[in-house]
Amino acid sequence: MDRSYDKNALETILKDSRMAFHRTQILKTKQKNAVLMRLSGLLQKEKERIRHENQKDYSKALERGLEPALCDRLLLTDGRYGQMVQGLMDVCALPDPVGRSVDRWMNADGLLIEKVRVPLGVVGVIYESRPNVTVEVFSLCLKAGCCVVLRGGSEALSSNQALADLIRQSLEEEGVPAAAASFLPWVDRQAVVDLLENSGLDVIIPRGGAGLMRLVGEHARVPVLKHDQGICHIYVGASADPDKALAVVLNAKTSRPSTCNAMETLLVHSSHRETLLPRIVGALREKEVLIYGCPETRKLGEGIQPASPDTYRTEFLDLTLNVRLVDSLDDAILHIREYGSGHTDAILTRDLLEADRFQEEVDSSCVMVNASTRLHDGFAFGLGAEVGISTSRVHARGTMGLQELTTTKYLVRGNGHLRNA
Repeated sequence: MDRSYDKNALETILKDSRMAFHRTQILKTKQKNAVLMRLSGLLQKEKERIRHENQKDYSKALERGLEPALCDRLLLTDGRYGQMVQGLMDVCALPDPVGRSVDRWMNADGLLIEKVRVPLGVVGVIYESRPNVTVEVFSLCLKAGCCVVLRGGSEALSSNQALADLIRQSLEEEGVPAAAASFLPWVDRQAVVDLLENSGLDVIIPRGGAGLMRLVGEHARVPVLKHDQGICHIYVGASADPDKALAVVLNAKTSRPSTCNAMETLLVHSSHRETLLPRIVGALREKEVLIYGCPETRKLGEGIQPASPDTYRTEFLDLTLNVRLVDSLDDAILHIREYGSGHTDAILTRDLLEADRFQEEVDSSCVMVNASTRLHDGFAFGLGAEVGISTSRVHARGTMGLQELTTTKYLVRGNGHLRNA
């Protein structure tokens, strides 16, 4: 396949996507679910081939010396592949948001006014590493009646292209325009710039590192829903259950550290200085976590590096963690306000008033009580999948599922009504 970049080809893809949107926005739920069921069957049938293409990408990534976090996100393990297939079934089972009435009323003159949900439009998604995003994003966009233009990272090109081929096949076999989902095969950076600057999209959703976010900020000409840094915190309050706190902390940091919802800074109330904190630090070090600590934390053993404003602002995406003792809930909230990215933050406590105050005063897209930050996820929330976790404040915030891929319009019915003033 010729993968040299062609701007005219990109323009054609975007025009075709717009034309396809006229069809996808009026598809019935049964038609949309039929495509997703078809794709599920194709993924199971072609599993060996897809895994082979993915292994090729993974081997190349290792040879190129890509960061461990990127390599981990790139790999389609058996479990991740199964979750990707199951996600299609989960999205099929979700209620279709399109056409759902949000509000309905009659004004004083007898004009009937209704607000209903409609598809967001043609959605551009730029993402790195994770090939399962190709299927997850497509499934949600189609169910929401949107068209999607996908641009994955060069490190996952073979995996993404193989998945995109199956998506195209499932659309064609169910009589839906193949342009409902387009995958851009070019690794040229200019293709991303041109995509961002094209007004043929209705929204851009970037999922990646700081470099991608800077590029999007410089060139985007349409609204952007950022899936930005995940500098996530957990605060262990004075009343926290020690055993539960230890389990949650280990899960949030070590279950899959390369994800955006993994904890990057642990804040511990100073009352735990001589009891729970040593247990947590010891358990983390047994899991080979590199710790950057405050002065009190560094007393717990050699090899703990000094924490600093720079480390507190770092999304590690690996087995690295900041640990800091704080004297109060106020101190924990102030730390999160200064260093957090607005992604996901959690408190571990048995004090209900403290929990309520933390949830009220911490201004992040998801604020959790007595739960691992790793649970901020479309699958865990029962959304079937997610387009991303938006750290933006406009239109959608937090985990983006079906409803977040819709907007609204007014349907108004009168009987010869006129404006008289």
